[in-house]
Amino acid sequence: MMSSEPIQPQIVAGFYDDYTQKQQKTGTNLRHYYLFHRLKRAGLKRHHHVLEVGCGIGTLTRLIHRYVSRGHVVAADISEKSIEMANKRFGNASRIEFLVTDMQNFTYPEKFDFIVLPDVLEHIPIEQHRHLFGVLRAHMHDDSVIFINIPHSRFIEYFKENCPEKLQIIDQALQADLIVSSVCSNDLVLLRYNSYSLFHKENDYVELIIITNNKLIKPTPISSVYIIFKKLIYRVLYLAYF
Repeated sequence: MMSSEPIQPQIVAGFYDDYTQKQQKTGTNLRHYYLFHRLKRAGLKRHHHVLEVGCGIGTLTRLIHRYVSRGHVVAADISEKSIEMANKRFGNASRIEFLVTDMQNFTYPEKFDFIVLPDVLEHIPIEQHRHLFGVLRAHMHDDSVIFINIPHSRFIEYFKENCPEKLQIIDQALQADLIVSSVCSNDLVLLRYNSYSLFHKENDYVELIIITNNKLIKPTPISSVYIIFKKLIYRVLYLAYF
């Protein structure tokens, strides 16, 4: 379902209240496991304080929570029913807190080491992105990382044109320039933009790593021996062209 008119937050929340049934049926799928794998590769540590935006009923949350054994997880979602179900699934588990919020006025007394937006940014109206990154920036320290996963814009455009019924109430094709504009306006830096294939032969997802602009990076030169070795390898590989 798509609309060109602004959609009220309570309508969006209602959509995701109903969406909980699909999440329950799907359970933990390949996407969740792959996202967790990518989070670890991006630097997630067992002692980290993590904020997950758009946690739904807590599917990816469970993987993160089990791994962050010496840290803490704050999981947020616009859907009250999703948070209610997530709380039931986790019972009285320690080191985790579920919050109902659309993130527009989100505040928390501590900074986060990792902020995760797993296939959620495309569901937040583009006009709210600049403010959203401002909210996230206020909850970051110099070494914090924002990890974002979104569907590739070409896939959203394809579904919009050919099978819009598969799209959610808000499902936007996010080009890199739109994201970078909101990121940079909040003193943040895009460190990595990587498209990859998960469910299709074509690249159907994009991973973004965002960091603060406060901490200067001290360059670490690679060994000259290694550089010479690599040069020789490429020279041999492309010898036929010269």
